[in-house]
Amino acid sequence: MSAKNLSPRMFCVLGLVCVFVIVGLLFLTTDFQNTLIGACVALLALIGYIIFKMSDGWMNSVEAEQIKSDQSRFTARIDRYRLSLSALPEGVVLFRQGHTVEWCNPAAEKHLGLKLTKHMGMAFNLVFDNPKIIEYLENGDFSKPIEVKSHEIGRILLLSAVVADKTHFIVVSRDITEQRRIDSMRKDFVANVSHELRTPLTVITGFLDMILRGKELDEKMLHEHLLLMQQESVRMQNLVNDLLSLSRLESKDEQQSDPPEVVNMPKLVAGLAEDGVALSRGRHTIDTDITANQAVLGQVDEIRSACLNLVTNAVRYTPDGGKIQISWHFNPDDQTATFAVKDNGIGIDAEDIPRLTERFYRVDKSRSREKGGTGLGLAIVKHVAIRNHCQLRIESEPGKGSTFSLVFPSDSLIN
Repeated sequence: MSAKNLSPRMFCVLGLVCVFVIVGLLFLTTDFQNTLIGACVALLALIGYIIFKMSDGWMNSVEAEQIKSDQSRFTARIDRYRLSLSALPEGVVLFRQGHTVEWCNPAAEKHLGLKLTKHMGMAFNLVFDNPKIIEYLENGDFSKPIEVKSHEIGRILLLSAVVADKTHFIVVSRDITEQRRIDSMRKDFVANVSHELRTPLTVITGFLDMILRGKELDEKMLHEHLLLMQQESVRMQNLVNDLLSLSRLESKDEQQSDPPEVVNMPKLVAGLAEDGVALSRGRHTIDTDITANQAVLGQVDEIRSACLNLVTNAVRYTPDGGKIQISWHFNPDDQTATFAVKDNGIGIDAEDIPRLTERFYRVDKSRSREKGGTGLGLAIVKHVAIRNHCQLRIESEPGKGSTFSLVFPSDSLIN
């Protein structure tokens, strides 16, 4: 057993034994005075050595406690960092020397198909099944991110890598599906606006060129051309007005909107029915069914515009002789009130219904233009519904007709 392994008690006992041995030897070989001096010197030496060993042990104990405390703080700090990274919507993967997985957050597991319990310690070329990601990491040129497909079907990721230090680098993934969808919608929007304006401008410009070239036109033909130019001008005006309305609705911040007003829905629905009759000019049977007396809290002009859009669409796209019902009902089961416009027209295919509120989306483009629609009406209705805390519902079946509804929740109703 070495001196380092002796307990303090054993060390003291052995020290005292040594002192007694020394005193005994001195007593046998010298006089009493010298023996006493020698015993004192031996005891002082033993005490000094014990104090030294005890202080050395105390210092070692303090150092050990300090090291343990530092390690605990370091571990706690790492845990906090990982907890923060776990809450991020971006995926984060930490690779250590040898390009093996050291850690990843839940978003990375979802984006890239990783499983920390399975892939920790594995090289990235064994973890990823996308050759584009493997090539990007192997090349080591991280100056530009790359776009890759996510393990979630239909999602797109922007993947980038950052060198953290000599032994670690980090891979970050960000879901850009929504951003790409908005970019695509913006491009489609510009293309659709250009297309919608080009046709009436071409008609107007062509007729004006004919007149300016001095081509003789009889009074009847001139009147027909002027009438067509007027129709196309009205069409452009309607398009611009709808674009301005949609832009205004999209740009309004709900926190900065005007305070809600009390909208007398029974009176508003009755007025909309009269507008529908005037627009139909006797081509349809229009019934009104108002059984609720509740008013709603919202923006009067916006709600009237949305409801009028639904009535106008029903009149436009219901064949002559068709029936249209405009109603305002209260549902006691869920305490909601519903404005609905129901027709028995040609109906809409189920695959087209989710896209009806997209700007310029038309089920039948040529037929819609003939009816004078701008392709923005339902997009406006959708945004009005969002701003006024109600829900747009669309039910339709080909050959049987459609029902467009605005459902107002109980907290928007006033009895």
